Amino acid sequence: MKVSNTILTRIYVLFAVFVGFGLLVLLRVAGVQLNHDYWVQKELDEKVFFKRVVADRGNIISEKGAIMATSIPFYRIALDPTILDTTTYPFYSDSVFTLACLMTEKFDEEEERDTLKYYHKIKKAFITGDRHLYLTRNLLSYNELQEVKTWPILNLGRYKGGFVTEKIHNTRHYPYGDLARITLGRMVNDTLGIRGIEASYNHELRGRDGYILAQKIRGGSYMPLDQYGEAESDDGFDVTTTLDVDLQDILEKALKKGVVKHEARFGAAILLEVETGKIKALANYPESLNYGVAHPHEPGSTFKLFSAMASLEDSVMDVCDTLDTGDGKILFDDKEITDGAVYGKLTWEQAFAKSSNVGFSKVISEAYADDPMRYIAHLERLGLPFPANTQLKGEPTPVIHRPGDESWTVASLPSMSIGYSLTVTPLQMATAYNVIANNGIRMEPWLVKEVRNNAQVIQSYGPVAAKERACSPETVRKLKEMMLQVIEYGTARNIKGLPFRIAGKTGTARKTQGGEYVKKYVASFGGFFPVENPRYTLYVMIDEPSAGKYYGNQVAAPIFREIAEGIYKFDWQLGQPPLKPNEKLVKRPAPRIIYAENAEKVYAGLGIETSLTPEDEWIGTKDNGHQVDYKPLGLSGTRIPNMKGMSARDALNMLEKMGVIVHLSGHGKVKRQSLLPGYRVGKNTKITLYLG
Repeated sequence: MKVSNTILTRIYVLFAVFVGFGLLVLLRVAGVQLNHDYWVQKELDEKVFFKRVVADRGNIISEKGAIMATSIPFYRIALDPTILDTTTYPFYSDSVFTLACLMTEKFDEEEERDTLKYYHKIKKAFITGDRHLYLTRNLLSYNELQEVKTWPILNLGRYKGGFVTEKIHNTRHYPYGDLARITLGRMVNDTLGIRGIEASYNHELRGRDGYILAQKIRGGSYMPLDQYGEAESDDGFDVTTTLDVDLQDILEKALKKGVVKHEARFGAAILLEVETGKIKALANYPESLNYGVAHPHEPGSTFKLFSAMASLEDSVMDVCDTLDTGDGKILFDDKEITDGAVYGKLTWEQAFAKSSNVGFSKVISEAYADDPMRYIAHLERLGLPFPANTQLKGEPTPVIHRPGDESWTVASLPSMSIGYSLTVTPLQMATAYNVIANNGIRMEPWLVKEVRNNAQVIQSYGPVAAKERACSPETVRKLKEMMLQVIEYGTARNIKGLPFRIAGKTGTARKTQGGEYVKKYVASFGGFFPVENPRYTLYVMIDEPSAGKYYGNQVAAPIFREIAEGIYKFDWQLGQPPLKPNEKLVKRPAPRIIYAENAEKVYAGLGIETSLTPEDEWIGTKDNGHQVDYKPLGLSGTRIPNMKGMSARDALNMLEKMGVIVHLSGHGKVKRQSLLPGYRVGKNTKITLYLG
């Protein structure tokens, strides 16, 4: 009996469990039925959604129109076979096979090509009615997309052939590689600018995203249901800069060469157009940070230019006034300032040219000790206590101490006079140097010229001049003479010899660590050229050169010279003398080999003076700044001449007379030749001239 009762109890319990489970199922079904709309909506929410379509980011463009940064869109292509009516489409099967062949050739490696793979895949989709067949997993560029749109079936488009394109993302592309890379900026996920112009003008470049309606499908992918919302995306605006690609290239090559040669931590070089304040080039090496804009440092002796300006403006000193630097040492409180040598008595010009720390600290301290703000007021008119630009983010405010600050001591003023006890960036120094180049008028440096929506100008920028002149034209004239002497007999005499005159100042500053000066240096050189009619201001800064040389004249000045020389070869106007009143600027043809008879006609027509024409049939030309000099080439009929720069017509004429078989490649002037100059001409000699 006990066993029977136990079995019955277990049966009743099991029955109750099943009944309870059944009731739960019934209640669940009832709940689903009663909340039908909710569950349908939930299913739609999980399967159908709006997918974001990233807007095309705007371009960053050089002043001359070269695209320096652009966004390249990529696409995925698919097919909806249910759209195409195969019964009315002619040669349907042949078109599928042709499409498969084209896809094989386009997307497969040569050793892996299998046309039937694509053919059966597409045919199966037509038979099964698969509404979304990815033709390839490869991402296509815009040009590749235009190509596949011409293929059979796909050329019918979305609504007749079922061809579906999905814009996946935009990849930021820089056509000039790393040129001005840190100035242009850095990106996150190709959509968010975090440095440089990309960050400072992210809102303008970014555009506004749109959306498309999409449905989830098997494999974790999706298919677009419509183009709904895509038209709502607005592409970003283009940003036109003041940068010049050629000048930027000159700066970067010279800077990199100098940083590597002197084993420095980094370097920066900034080129400003004097009259407008345009930043024509801004180079950094390595391209890890925009040191030219964001790196504050004690500049050292390059700052003496502004102390000299203050002394001349306030009639504290004149160019020929003398001072005694003693034994090359002077003490301010517990701070000793020394010279690199014992100079004794110097004129103010000599103190500047030889960069006497003792001379400058002594003069400025004595003149402004009772009223230091009178000295600082000159720095304010130069703009030095304030950030230089308003367009690029990340520029720190200079540190210029004032009386009343906790850090102000007896030694602060003499220390500031020689470029210590303050911090500035290379851009701020270049801007202040440009004031002297621009006859005492401060121009705000600017990098962005326009923001455009295609042909429509959204925002334009231009030169901004300070309302108050920083110094008088007479002071500028004297400062230029003092800066010239730095090159003639002073600390930078090692860089003279250019075909035009430059005015500049060297700087060598010891660095501090933990509040103490250590044997690490910042070498710099600032200046402008040509002196008679300044066109460019250039500032070069090299941090911690460590290959045995660290002075500004040894490290930074040669880089300055190399850049100036490169710009001279690029910018023909640098070699021209200043224009006389009502005189028009005439661009002279570049030096070249030319047919003598043509030269006579060309230069006479342009009104350009020339030297006497040699009797040779072919002559060389060279512009000396005032006239074009002809020079005989002494060409031999048996050797190939150097034809670089010649017109294709002249080169062809010359070589054919020598019996050489000529092949021309390209259009324009001769850029390169397949046979080196001096090659002996033989029977059936052939040469290729590459034009550009």
